[in-house]
Amino acid sequence: IVVDGAQAMPHLRVDVRDLDVDFYAISAHKMYGPTGIGALFGKHELLNAMPPWQGGGEMITSVSFEKTAYNVPPHRFEAGTPNIAGVIGFGAAVRFLDSLGLEAIAAHEQDVLQYAKSQLRDVPGLKLIGEAAAKTGALAFTIEGMHPYDVSPILDHEGVAVRDGHHCAQPLMERYGVSATCRASLGMYSTKQDIDALITALAKAREMLG
Repeated sequence: IVVDGAQAMPHLRVDVRDLDVDFYAISAHKMYGPTGIGALFGKHELLNAMPPWQGGGEMITSVSFEKTAYNVPPHRFEAGTPNIAGVIGFGAAVRFLDSLGLEAIAAHEQDVLQYAKSQLRDVPGLKLIGEAAAKTGALAFTIEGMHPYDVSPILDHEGVAVRDGHHCAQPLMERYGVSATCRASLGMYSTKQDIDALITALAKAREMLG
């Protein structure tokens, strides 16, 4: 079982032993760190059985014309010079999140999320996609008669940043019977004033798109 945990890590404290997953992948930039780096947890017995995916220094113990012996995990999968600056930046991001406390971050985000849901439900024609009881701060929505590709540029012009499209989740879009959604994502920096700005911008979009 492979879990893409990139969206969870900046919001929730994750225990891979408790989840008992085989692999768990995270991304630094989702955790307010640098782009181009992340981390992959894997169970040792599975990593030990896997061949290396790339050649270079540190991923071998010996090389000859007759035989190559690979290093033990994780070195087997870390060929050549690592992304040193990225690792340092990633570490700083983790320490930053720890200094704030993921529990405090989650509580703040939930407060803003509940306010956002209450406000969005009053927008005529707006439908929230995904109402999980323990959802984090990603608000995907559609508005009747308004395509997300038309809505998002208006919101952008009003100073509100959202994503539009299938969000790398085309099977999920098919499951809900929609071609695309707008998605407003909350983070530890989000405020109720940001939600008010979103509601005002949506009113502008309704005025323009009718």
